Amino acid sequence: MKSNSGALLAAVMAVTAVASTAVAKDYTVGGSYGWDTYVDYDKWTAGKTFMVGDSITFKYEPYHNVLEVPEADYDSCTANNAVSVRSGGNTTFELAAAGTRYFICSIPRHCLNGTMHVKVTTVPYSAAAAAAAAAADAGPSPAPLPSAPADEHKATSDAGSSPAAAPSTAASAPRHHQPLVAVAGLALAALLAMAA
Repeated sequence: MKSNSGALLAAVMAVTAVASTAVAKDYTVGGSYGWDTYVDYDKWTAGKTFMVGDSITFKYEPYHNVLEVPEADYDSCTANNAVSVRSGGNTTFELAAAGTRYFICSIPRHCLNGTMHVKVTTVPYSAAAAAAAAAADAGPSPAPLPSAPADEHKATSDAGSSPAAAPSTAASAPRHHQPLVAVAGLALAALLAMAA
């Protein structure tokens, strides 16, 4: 009886590990176009639901950069109070808490020309929103803007880090924690049934 319980518990733990990583999404900012001067990022974010536990990845040429900035700097395309400065062509930000985050490229005119700025609003995880987000993935990728790319100066920046995430509540728990609770409940019920 004990060996069956141990095997069941091991199986449940394996399923939990797979389920916990399968539901979090990583969005490539700009889709196949990446982070560049000819993408309309308002169109790219339209219809997407970013949830706690997801991540966003910026893929870009080395002459660009990614700055996380406060809303006021986002609105004015300035880098005076950057929260984080990243460069290198491949940058990922974890969406660890609900709220809105603002990102720009600080190369002259790349944000000011109307592109290379994106705001991402993260909502608490919900199964219904996750299903809707999965359905939205079938949508088309963003169309490039008709204008030519802005000037292409090489960027120099310091590496930084994102601010620490606020503690999660049950309602804002990352996507990968939600299935864990459900699977743990099923495992407990199965173990109790076997023990009876």
